[in-house]
Amino acid sequence: MINSIPEIYRRISVQELFKTNTFSNCWEIWQPKIREIIGANYNEQNIIDLGDHLTDIFRTTGSKGRGQGELSGGGAAWESLVCWYINLCTIGSSIVAVKKMSLVPIPIQNAITINYGNFACNTESDISIIIFPNIEEFTNNVIQTSNQKISSSKLFMTYINQLVQKYFEKFEIGIVQCKTNWNDNAQIPMLWDMIYSSNGFSGRNITIGRENFNINQAKKFTYSFVTVPSNKNTHFKTDSVAVKRVTNLSGGNYWGKPTQQNIARSLKEIFNNNFQSGFRKNIREDIRSLLPKLSAELSFFKI
Repeated sequence: MINSIPEIYRRISVQELFKTNTFSNCWEIWQPKIREIIGANYNEQNIIDLGDHLTDIFRTTGSKGRGQGELSGGGAAWESLVCWYINLCTIGSSIVAVKKMSLVPIPIQNAITINYGNFACNTESDISIIIFPNIEEFTNNVIQTSNQKISSSKLFMTYINQLVQKYFEKFEIGIVQCKTNWNDNAQIPMLWDMIYSSNGFSGRNITIGRENFNINQAKKFTYSFVTVPSNKNTHFKTDSVAVKRVTNLSGGNYWGKPTQQNIARSLKEIFNNNFQSGFRKNIREDIRSLLPKLSAELSFFKI
């Protein structure tokens, strides 16, 4: 299982997070806080429940009197923390979260592209979720399924691109847009989700997809929003404009705190809401089966 396509892909994705100065510097402060929250003898539920504490973890790297969202690199740090958490909660599954767009399979990049006339652009897909189909080529050891030795992430991605192109209609895709500030940015995911849900606006020459790949050809597509939020002295209510704007997103709206009814759900709820099909048994059993490996083969999470 550790050598399956999704697990090798997960390792590459998480290792890329730690290669950035922003994330690696924050990690020196976040890691002790994470260890304090989950405890020394943590179990799978402690891992999942980190979703209730991501805001507190994130804010440990904010300067006094200023929100992290106001600091340079704050947004990138939040995206990386969310990506790290989603990957941690999906070990043993066929779900992988990817922040770096160059690591997203090209057919999926093409499928989520919005065309405005002759101008092509991608959504602010801070994190792309890929759910691999349950077929042998993905669940077996990658060395056994490939005709070439996968010796680098570049070669691995070449192989992934070939497989995604071959089985595209069996994949599930998710976009998770991350913003530190809620009030200032809620309209962005609302508008992108409208475009995706409508499959474009032909009358305005707005279409979705290129190279003959489109999200509607995939097995499932969801668009989600997750925020810190970093807003100061703001009490979100069910009728707040920012809340209303993300209420009906196809993938839901979340934050790094415990669920508040009719406001936002804890990020830990995104798995049950959007990605259930990607777990081999269920989220708790999948995590439990690989917990002992977090200090060995999965040590790249650096808990």
